[in-house]
Amino acid sequence: MSTRSKGARAPKVKVRPWWYKALITVGKLALVLFFLLATYLIYLDSKVTRTFAGQKWQVPAQIYGRSLELYPGKALTSTQLQAELEQLQYHRNPAMTSAGQYSVSRNHITIYRRAFTYIDGVEPEALFSVEFNSSGINRIRYRQQDEVNFARLEPQLIEHMLSPHQEDRELVRLEQVPGLLKESLLLVEDRDFYHHRGVSPLSVLRALWANIIAGRTVQGGSTLTQQLAKNMYLSSDRTLLRKVNEAMIALILDYRFSKDQILEAYLNEIFLGQNHATAVHGFGLGSRFYFAKPVTELRPDEVALLIGLLKGPSYYDPRRYPERALTRRDLVLRLMFEHHLLDNQQYQQALARPLQLVERGQYLNARFPAYLDAVKKELRQINFDQKLLSSGIKVFTFLDTSAQQQAELTVRQQLQGKDEQLQAAMMVVNYQQAEIQALVGGRESGFAGFNRALDAKRQIGSIIKPVIYLEALNQPGRFSLASILDDQPLSLRTNNQDWQPQNFDQTYRGRVNLMTALTDSLNVPTVRLGLQLGMPAVSDGLRKLGLNRKVNLHPAALLGAIELSPLEVSQLYQTMANDGVYQTLATVQAVTDQDGHRLYHRPGQRYSRYSPQSIYLLQHALIAATQAGTAKALQQAMPMTVFAGKTGTSSDYRDSWFSGFDQQTLVTIWLGRDDNKPIGLTGSSGALPLFIDYFKQQGAQSIIRYLPDQVQIQAFSVTSGDPVAESCDNILLLPAISVEMQQQLTCENSR
Repeated sequence: MSTRSKGARAPKVKVRPWWYKALITVGKLALVLFFLLATYLIYLDSKVTRTFAGQKWQVPAQIYGRSLELYPGKALTSTQLQAELEQLQYHRNPAMTSAGQYSVSRNHITIYRRAFTYIDGVEPEALFSVEFNSSGINRIRYRQQDEVNFARLEPQLIEHMLSPHQEDRELVRLEQVPGLLKESLLLVEDRDFYHHRGVSPLSVLRALWANIIAGRTVQGGSTLTQQLAKNMYLSSDRTLLRKVNEAMIALILDYRFSKDQILEAYLNEIFLGQNHATAVHGFGLGSRFYFAKPVTELRPDEVALLIGLLKGPSYYDPRRYPERALTRRDLVLRLMFEHHLLDNQQYQQALARPLQLVERGQYLNARFPAYLDAVKKELRQINFDQKLLSSGIKVFTFLDTSAQQQAELTVRQQLQGKDEQLQAAMMVVNYQQAEIQALVGGRESGFAGFNRALDAKRQIGSIIKPVIYLEALNQPGRFSLASILDDQPLSLRTNNQDWQPQNFDQTYRGRVNLMTALTDSLNVPTVRLGLQLGMPAVSDGLRKLGLNRKVNLHPAALLGAIELSPLEVSQLYQTMANDGVYQTLATVQAVTDQDGHRLYHRPGQRYSRYSPQSIYLLQHALIAATQAGTAKALQQAMPMTVFAGKTGTSSDYRDSWFSGFDQQTLVTIWLGRDDNKPIGLTGSSGALPLFIDYFKQQGAQSIIRYLPDQVQIQAFSVTSGDPVAESCDNILLLPAISVEMQQQLTCENSR
């Protein structure tokens, strides 16, 4: 075993100074932090870039009404056109300086129409005049052009269809935003926007100094890009971590995207107010929310108010705190003037203007919940990607706001003072195009709830009778309007019970012709006719007219003991009114994406279900029903207008119906109680007065029908219903299908 030699010393250990160890530790920590920061930045960059480059927001579907088409010969008055322009938030201005204005002079209305993207492409701004005569539009003339045959207004925005937790906004392109708004925004919020890299150290220092001098927070140092980062990706918590994240995201945005892209995103993202439970985001929606106009039509004072709101939309809410908002607006106007964005005259005019705001919610006509319910149901049945509903698509409907408002007013006024439990449904249809123009789902039309027009299935009473008579008239060798039917007591065994149908007045007339049986709505002859045709024929008639579901038919169904909704009844009568041509009733005309590319267009399939000849005969009888039959009150109320229609009353007076039409519009009305108790009203005493009121207020066009080929006016014997010569006694002159008439006609007593 070796031993250390005596006197040998141990090696000296070099001790490093403390600061060296600290430096090494700090270096290692810095390396770790750098690695973590780099990893976080990569993650953040991926997340921010993916979101910003893709669909940034869930944008609600925009639902529009119909576009008002103008053409010479259209039955439209100057007053009606002015009302339409006011609905579209056009402003009357004789100077006509910009789009969204109109002027009136004698029999002319001059319109400076806004540009809009419609189903078939972009319609640019246009200045044109509409001249009226006593019957409607006489001619249309564009500026410095000859007369034209057609013009149209942009469709009216009805509603933003929001899904739960979805923010409300209306996207605008940067090029659509007026220069004054962009320049004023940058002046107030970020003057160095186009020069910094997303974060401005000078702005931070300037704000810090201002806050120190004031002893409180009076100025923020965030750039416009940082504000966008906070709104899009972060919470509003006032923490150091949030500020660091905000700065990093702003740097990423500025590096990855152009200044114009960032500015456009800011214009669409920024919070500008609260509409009840829904946040209002972006200048596009803000312009409509406060002023009910597109951002392109904002005046300087309106621009200043919106920009002023950015400092605190709740604190400066102009509806709740108008004095605060006015002071803030005037401050922004002064800045605009001092930096030469406004001249002195513009500045003084803007200062002198009061706050001119529309009522909350008036920027949308979301007062038609029953119609919108029908639109949403139809959208769910349309074959396109339903996820697109949150991508800002545009849904163009057939809603006529004038017809809708009048229908609602009619229901409200006509039911006023009546049983509070009495309910109503009403449908207004352009039957030639099968377009649902208006829909009332209940007495309280302004509130969402049970939609009786679509979902209430009630017994239809005599509304079914034209179906039966049409099936008979469609057999011209067998039946005509003069055919004799028995009005004698009848007893049937059905469901192990005896059924004895009776006429409304409980009297019998012996022998009546087919036309009288229909116009006077006689029950017993109708049952006899239906049994003679056979229940399968009646069922087939319902199918051909447009009933798309099977119903169980029994003898009592011949008097309307089947349950249909007002929508289903309207579909039946659409085919009758439209000369036997069936087309599915619809509310949705087309759907486009936010750029105008068509996603869906309503198919135009039409099906001829009955001959024009048999339909002409039926319409002749339905016209007579409104002149001398169960609906004769219509002729008495509007003697200069020709209508066609049919009343309906279910058993025990539980349901009151009327469905009728003029030259272009079909209206179906139902009255009843939700608990199905009697209401004591017939079709003529209940539903018909609403029909009369609607057309009195809205205007009507007399039915004009020309004899179709193979139909002629024929003399018929009153007693036998057979065709006879016109020189005979005791005859009826009625339209008839001539191919079935005998060539040599004589009088009955000379045969």
